[in-house]
Amino acid sequence: MNAKRKSTVTVWKDEDEAPDLTGVEFDHPQGRWKHGGEPIEEVQGKAAFREALKKKQVNMLIDADVLEFYRRKAGGRGYQTLINRTLRESMERNALLDAVRQVVREELHRPS
Repeated sequence: MNAKRKSTVTVWKDEDEAPDLTGVEFDHPQGRWKHGGEPIEEVQGKAAFREALKKKQVNMLIDADVLEFYRRKAGGRGYQTLINRTLRESMERNALLDAVRQVVREELHRPS
C-alpha cells in the first residue's frame, strides 16, 4: 500500500515581508458612498441605503399577548423580523387569493 499522499506542508510567510502601509490604504476608496456610480456624501448614502431596504421605522401598539407570543417563538431576539415575515406572508397570501378569485370569476363568466 504505497498510495501517494498529498503534501500537508503549509507555506509560511514571514510577516516582515509584508508590504509597508503608506496611509493611502486607510482612505478606503472602495468604502465611499456612491449612488448611480457617482460619489455622494455619507448622509445621502445612508438615506439611499435605507430607502433601498424599503424598511420604515414605525411606532405601533401591539397586544401584550401577541408580542409575547412572537418573542417566545423567536427565542427573544429577532421577534421583529418574525412579525415582519408573518405580515409579509399574510400580504402575499391575500394577493394570491385575490388572483385566484379573479381567475375563478373570469372562468365563471366566460361564454361556453
